[in-house]
Amino acid sequence: MLVWAAWRYRVSQLEREQAVQQAFSRQLIASQENERQRIAVELHDTLGQRLVVVKNLALFYLRRQDQAAIAGGALNEIEEISSEASVALNETREIAYNLRPFLLDRLGLTAAIEGVLKTAATASGIRISQQLDNIDDVFPEELRINFYRIVQECLNNMAKHAQATEAHVRIERRGARVALTIRDNGRGFTPGNGSSDGVHGGLGLIGIAERAHVLGGELTIRSAPGRGTAVGIEFHLEGNGRA
Repeated sequence: MLVWAAWRYRVSQLEREQAVQQAFSRQLIASQENERQRIAVELHDTLGQRLVVVKNLALFYLRRQDQAAIAGGALNEIEEISSEASVALNETREIAYNLRPFLLDRLGLTAAIEGVLKTAATASGIRISQQLDNIDDVFPEELRINFYRIVQECLNNMAKHAQATEAHVRIERRGARVALTIRDNGRGFTPGNGSSDGVHGGLGLIGIAERAHVLGGELTIRSAPGRGTAVGIEFHLEGNGRA
């Protein structure tokens, strides 16, 4: 009886410690995302708007083709200002989007995932096929960004390290279960050997695992040198605030 009571006490103690750790991880990640959102808004509303003004002023003078500017040899400089402002504006918008994807807030999680897959395929040249069930109502609103970041980080690391030409992303929803699988045909790696290949780098495996844990997910990685990589996460909806 005493042994059983001691065992139960130890189990409950470990459960409390795990709950505290999970709450801390959730709070830390939420704080990071709030800061990213604040910076994204400031980039869009301040720097982005100022760049728009600079670009429009340059276009105004180009349309006028001001004779004094032409005579002074300034037309090329004005064209260069307009071109550089356009590049800086596009880069600012891209940075702001990476900090806080507007599709997530406007159109939902599924559309945001479709968007990041399209962007990743265009930027990396990897042929990415997809099979996505709708998961817009699966996770609480404040936690959806974690699922998006998991997919985003896997794609980023695939593009940086995997040397893949093809990949497949599948999101399957079945009752109280959602399964995410991201598979590529890249060079692969040996899990657990500290390599920077595959899903390591950037937020890396630790960040992906932390976010999965916050959502009540279980992470598995299957890979081997020369045989590609498969990242799988199974989420149990009862564990993330959904009934």
